[in-house]
Amino acid sequence: MKTTWWAGCCLFLVSALCHGADWGVVTILDGNARVLRGVNWNRLTEGARLQDGDVIDAADRAQVQIEMAAGPIVSVVGPAELFAAAAGSREGKQPAPAEMYLTRGWLKLAVKPGGIALHVRSPVGTIATGDGVAVMHAVPEALETFVERGNVRLVEPGKAAGEGAAHDLKGGEFAIRASDRPFATAGAAPQPFVAAMPRQFRDPLPSRAQLYQVARVQLVADRPISYTEAEPWLTGPYRRTFLKRLQPRLADPEFRSAVMGKIQAYPEWHVILAPQESPPTPKAEPPPKPAEKAESTWNWPFGGTKK
Repeated sequence: MKTTWWAGCCLFLVSALCHGADWGVVTILDGNARVLRGVNWNRLTEGARLQDGDVIDAADRAQVQIEMAAGPIVSVVGPAELFAAAAGSREGKQPAPAEMYLTRGWLKLAVKPGGIALHVRSPVGTIATGDGVAVMHAVPEALETFVERGNVRLVEPGKAAGEGAAHDLKGGEFAIRASDRPFATAGAAPQPFVAAMPRQFRDPLPSRAQLYQVARVQLVADRPISYTEAEPWLTGPYRRTFLKRLQPRLADPEFRSAVMGKIQAYPEWHVILAPQESPPTPKAEPPPKPAEKAESTWNWPFGGTKK
């Protein structure tokens, strides 16, 4: 069983590192940032291609601008963490929107008509638009959004992983959705929001993708993800995705030991972490001995017995 498990982990790791379509290109990088691809952190550089499933981690005050192949432009300023959940698709009667997940930080998006729509999820709400420019600030307990122009929809989380109430916002409006207060809007962004907003977001997002149409910049490998870094993803809304993706890290004793300390939180890994022992093979019972033949006796007609 161990041989099968190790082989499966190796195959999964190879496929995780090799699979993934180009999702966009980093056209602005100011400061320190890294990207999680497969199970490894890599140092991010300007001009690098991003893929489905990448996690961008921007350090304090670092700016990362991504221009997606499908059209939308997204810029994040750290400390921020952004998961490229899906690149979207133009195929079908209803094209699939691109999807991101912003766990924390500042983000500005620009989506033009004619491309695909963009959905940016956060712990307390989702911003969706097919034609709009907006700035959002996400923390675990709240989401603030200012619509610069166009039309944007803020969707509250629903019960049982579904979508809740949806609120349509237009250019010039500000909205806040928090876990401890009702949804609220205003006709302009409040001064504290404007003062805290990164200065880069006061100007339109520039398009620089044409500078990187030919150049292919390689990521620089750093180190594997630790359990402390992985835990929020293993317990978050994309849990199933990351359980499969990070399974090869169980081969690392330190990572595996940390998981074993919380094994009840990972029933999907029980077979790997604590495989049930096969019941012992019962010993074969020896075949029954044949019954001994009783000695026959008979009487002589003239008295006595004969054996």
